[in-house]
Amino acid sequence: MFAVNTYGEIEKNEKNLNDRHIIVLLFVRPSLAGAEKVIAEFNYLHHNSREYCSIYAVGYSNDVHEKSYNDYQTIKGVNGENWYYSDRAFVDFKDKLESRLKWKYSGDIELIILQSNPEGSKILNFENYLAVDVNYGIKNAYIESFPRFMESLIRISKKEIEVTKAAWDIQKSKYSIRDIVAESIDACKKVPQPVKKIIKDRLFYRTSKSYS
Repeated sequence: MFAVNTYGEIEKNEKNLNDRHIIVLLFVRPSLAGAEKVIAEFNYLHHNSREYCSIYAVGYSNDVHEKSYNDYQTIKGVNGENWYYSDRAFVDFKDKLESRLKWKYSGDIELIILQSNPEGSKILNFENYLAVDVNYGIKNAYIESFPRFMESLIRISKKEIEVTKAAWDIQKSKYSIRDIVAESIDACKKVPQPVKKIIKDRLFYRTSKSYS
């Protein structure tokens, strides 16, 4: 779990990690409904995700000396340390990412899920990314809660990585983001319904192809 203000910070961190794994960009503004419960999960997510899943909280910084923005508010981050959230930093990141991709931010608590690409020219592989609108999914009973979805996502990411390690060089492997996310949704559904039906709702589940 990492606090990030810029895309460059993610690239730098992923180059240092130099490993192939799942990446989650977490868009959660403290003012949103349900945000307090998500932020309260930061420390747990940090220790639970480990090398299996890099989670980046967009618009946050763990640098007390950060002076780029003047609208920071303090929240409880990881390992008892304070993190600092800025709407301006969030908007700057969101706008720049929207200009890179065809993705458009939903305005609510949202995840973008992709894969790292340590051997490629671009460290982040957006070729088959997925976007999930968390609050919409909870409201429509597609998922039970944010914690249950993240628990499933991390557990399934871990399983995929460990299976790959046992089979061949993990640096050369590719994961099916679509299958991992679909399995995660299936594991934490609030009411029984086919996953194929759930992922047809483009307000909840959007792929890189949804914006084509």
